[in-house]
Amino acid sequence: MKAQPNAKRKLSVGKKISLICLALVLALATVAIVAYSRYLYPTGKILTGLYAIRTHNNGMPMGNFFLMRVGDKYIAIDAGADNAETERQLLKLGISTSDITAVFITHSHWDHIGAIGLFDNATVYAGNTENNGFPEIPHQIMLDGEIIEISAMSVQCIYTPGHTSDSVCYLIDGKYMFAGDLFVTTNEPPSPNPRRYNVELQLHHRKNVLRMDGVECVFTGHFGLFKDIRLFRRWY
Repeated sequence: MKAQPNAKRKLSVGKKISLICLALVLALATVAIVAYSRYLYPTGKILTGLYAIRTHNNGMPMGNFFLMRVGDKYIAIDAGADNAETERQLLKLGISTSDITAVFITHSHWDHIGAIGLFDNATVYAGNTENNGFPEIPHQIMLDGEIIEISAMSVQCIYTPGHTSDSVCYLIDGKYMFAGDLFVTTNEPPSPNPRRYNVELQLHHRKNVLRMDGVECVFTGHFGLFKDIRLFRRWY
């Protein structure tokens, strides 16, 4: 009978420790979200004919995908994380999903392809999607280095696996690089992604991209853009 109060005290202490740990996790998550959000673009115009779309999932900011105007239509680079939120953000710009004629997917993580089903009027392009969980929707696989022309715009696919096996970048008109998750920061040396990715391979492709000439802007899925890739070359 005397052991019962001790058991209750131990249980109480255990609960307190659990609550403290939970509070710390929530606090750290909040700090991370705030820090992370400062890199993302709000939905709107970035450059002439180029727009960022900011999407959320369950209230958490997930990243940017991008639109480029082609005549009176648009192409998209990636497709957002959530159907309802993606539609809502597009409507802010007066753009309908039917205005998107092509979608270029940088990789098959859900925060980049979650809303791909909305663009049923668009041709979907991607890298090598074999055995990587890409949605079962019609799409065209682009080869490494392949260039397609859409009106007067050229889109070149550059294979950059590492973050995922199907990760690619898209170089538009030789000067706008859409890098997906190849680069993850803009204010320090590009750090490797978590160990579950192929870090060495990703770093290899980062070096290759940084050697390219003529690139004026590099757009990332989660960390805004940087306008001069020469600034990053000093780390390699």
